[in-house]
Amino acid sequence: MSDRDFYRAMACAARPGGACTLPYRRWAASKCRDLTVGLAFRSKHFPAKRAHAIEEAARAAIDQINKTGAALHLSYAGARPADINLYLTDTPVGGTVRGTPSMRLNGRRLGPGTVAKVTFYWQTNTGRITDADIAFSRDIQMRDIRSVVLEEIVQSLGFSTDLEDPYYTQSSIFSENGNSVTRLIGQDAMTLRSHYPPR
Repeated sequence: MSDRDFYRAMACAARPGGACTLPYRRWAASKCRDLTVGLAFRSKHFPAKRAHAIEEAARAAIDQINKTGAALHLSYAGARPADINLYLTDTPVGGTVRGTPSMRLNGRRLGPGTVAKVTFYWQTNTGRITDADIAFSRDIQMRDIRSVVLEEIVQSLGFSTDLEDPYYTQSSIFSENGNSVTRLIGQDAMTLRSHYPPR
């Protein structure tokens, strides 16, 4: 896809050359220079080794996002209140989230074969994102963690579309068919800069 078609596919679910099917959603300019990512909840059944790997992956994702040149700056808040909240749940792959302190998350399905799900909340009249939750399955595999965490945090910035195109499997964090991408380069980085243009 062209850069324009790629960006619009990710930002407003437009088919190449077509109209948007979702509104553009962004964090406020006053907020996106100081966004925080934090660990809101960890189930006692969530494996400790995977929990540690997710926290390390969150820091790595933040570093990747901050290097894209977009008008964004994220930081890791640990267990302190944050804008983007990570929930390490006792949910099996594809299961229903239960037992977290978030009533907004409890009852949500991860989806078939899915190990993580992001939900971001926005004002319908402005498209302004107010906060985001990311739920992780206890069954997420160590080999997938770095890529999955990067994908979910990137999507919490206003992107809810996945790519199902073999061309992008090894090159885009938005690919639905692979968990190997751990860097934001090429059209992925361009998409962030387009959504949050450098000043």
